[in-house]
Amino acid sequence: MKFAITPCPNDTFSYCALIDGRIENPFDFVFDDIEGLNLCAESGKYEITKMSFAAYLKNRDKYELLDAGAALGMGTGPVLVSRPGSPDFDGKSKVAVPGLNTTAALLLRFYAGKDVPMEPIMFRGIADAINRGEFDYGVLIHEGRFVIRESGLKLVEDLGGYWTAKTGLPVPLGCICVRRDVSKCSRKIDDLIRASIATAFADPKSVYPFVREHAQYLQEDVLMKHIYAFVNGYSKSIAEIKDKLLENLEKC
Repeated sequence: MKFAITPCPNDTFSYCALIDGRIENPFDFVFDDIEGLNLCAESGKYEITKMSFAAYLKNRDKYELLDAGAALGMGTGPVLVSRPGSPDFDGKSKVAVPGLNTTAALLLRFYAGKDVPMEPIMFRGIADAINRGEFDYGVLIHEGRFVIRESGLKLVEDLGGYWTAKTGLPVPLGCICVRRDVSKCSRKIDDLIRASIATAFADPKSVYPFVREHAQYLQEDVLMKHIYAFVNGYSKSIAEIKDKLLENLEKC
């Protein structure tokens, strides 16, 4: 079965033990950026796939949400940034986002209103596009939230913090879904994901080279902040908060 994930540190950390064969499994892993996976989900391309929670809402007819593998952070997640000296954000200037189907875009609408203008570009290029003056504002994801100042930018709003402050819930970033025609394997997939995460935490140093190989930023402190922000108890199970998360997401 094809198992599609992103190259971001929380995914490469979580699934390294499955990818390198330390845990025997039937998966053939492929990588794509999160918006690429969101768009592939529309056609049901992969049997198992990472996607944004926002994209899952659009693809529930084809995919079932797994209990394990989700990326959630309490008060942390995408950030709205600008160049120093930019005017105060009024929700009318076009914002560079890492895809219109991402949770980053959903959180921006949650903060700024549904009519906020957005333009999708590759997440790795957002900071540079702002610095070049192509956009006044952009939303950074993955490790980007931890290197705002180093990127020459300033924080306008922590969109993840805003979500948690308003809802009391962790920020629902990405989830792992299984296509409904193979959903009978869901429990086994959950167990393998949990085993892979446990293996990574048992010997994190063995995983770091693989994480670094795919990361956008290579500084070890940045990678560690990212991993420990988004690989947590919710990565093992979202059962206790699943219904509340989906209920609040559907209102956005």
